[in-house]
Amino acid sequence: MDKKEQIKFASLALGCKTNQYELDALNDEAAAAGFQTVAADDVADVYVLNSCTVTAEAGRKCRQMLRRFRKQNPEALIVCSGCHSELYDLGSLCDLSIGTVGRSQLLDEIIARLAEAEAPDAEPLRQERFVVETENPLWRQYEELSGTAYAEETRAYLKIQDGCDNRCSYCATTLARGPARSRRPEAIIREAERLVAANYGELVLTGTNLNSYACDWQRHDPESPGLIDLLEELNRIPGLIRLRLSSIDAAGIISDEFMKRYAGMERACPHFHLSLQSGCNKILRAMRRRDTRESFRMAVQTIRKYLPKAGISTDIIVGFPGETEEDFQETMDFCEEMNFMRIHVFRFSRREDTAAYDMPDQLHGDIKRERAERMHALAEQLAHRAIDKSLGESRSVLAERDDELGRWHGYTEDYLPAIVLPDKVGAISRGDLLKVRLCERCDSFVIARVSD
Repeated sequence: MDKKEQIKFASLALGCKTNQYELDALNDEAAAAGFQTVAADDVADVYVLNSCTVTAEAGRKCRQMLRRFRKQNPEALIVCSGCHSELYDLGSLCDLSIGTVGRSQLLDEIIARLAEAEAPDAEPLRQERFVVETENPLWRQYEELSGTAYAEETRAYLKIQDGCDNRCSYCATTLARGPARSRRPEAIIREAERLVAANYGELVLTGTNLNSYACDWQRHDPESPGLIDLLEELNRIPGLIRLRLSSIDAAGIISDEFMKRYAGMERACPHFHLSLQSGCNKILRAMRRRDTRESFRMAVQTIRKYLPKAGISTDIIVGFPGETEEDFQETMDFCEEMNFMRIHVFRFSRREDTAAYDMPDQLHGDIKRERAERMHALAEQLAHRAIDKSLGESRSVLAERDDELGRWHGYTEDYLPAIVLPDKVGAISRGDLLKVRLCERCDSFVIARVSD
């Protein structure tokens, strides 16, 4: 179609880093095709929502955003993609929907729909679904996207795999994302080099289940390259400042060999987000998690053996069916023992077609709410403790954005959120790696000054 530069293209990703990566790649592809990309709260001609279904609240937000897009411009083409639209029919809220595969074809489909709308005597386009059948090879192989995921910040997400073969009893994401499939190393390296050339100082590896990376070829050849080999390849890219993993499971990946090699990479950040979900073995079994308290504890000890100052964060689900007060207290005690620097707290949300949906002893919402509040309080206490323990020490902060006071915001290598006070030595620019000394805590931030 002609004059795409006049067509305003807005987008929004809800949920995880993988969703944001996919949308960033689509935005790059749209810009290359000549669309004018604008903010999601602007009046646009095309709105794309990459949806999340991890909780019922996430699904509610997806539907709310689609209604908001329609209100912003009733004549716009409204598109929904992602996990929620894979599992639910959202045709009444959007003009075009697609699930979690076929993304490489999505922009072409959008262009075709816009061309149809411009045809003489065209009927309004509503309630159609762009379907990729489950028999399609895209469900069995990693789907490369046409664009590069250029983000707005100095950190860029880099997707390396999709799908998950685990079947945790509470998880709808694995239903929406399909089986585990890995991206070829050469494609990952090429995109990483493009991102570094575009001055993204930190790359965050993301996927549905990073533990599954390389499972495709290691089933046939256990000695073939895996995640740690990929990390070492990325670590060698000239100009890269930092390399960070997003969420991983402790089980099956954290070992002496892995940590020895990881600790030897100068660009690999000493931060691990280990998804725990519960600190009670009874609940972990009901969740069908592969970790136990004992295996998780051993993984944390192994990390700290090689990286004593590593920051370790986690996810916790409270109010799982059958969780007693004693079970919950066991989780609280375990979180304190692990000394997490950050805890992401979720209330259990029943998701259709998961094993946990029909489990007995579902807990009342008030109980889940009260336990979430207590876990949040512990999380805040542990976050403050992590900062207090670091005061007086040296770190590096990647300058991401400045504020009206001339301060720079960013994260330390071990993922402490930092505010760097104005530097008297010289000017600071976005993307600079600042050597700082941690001075004081302000709520859940650490205040830092540039070292002389």
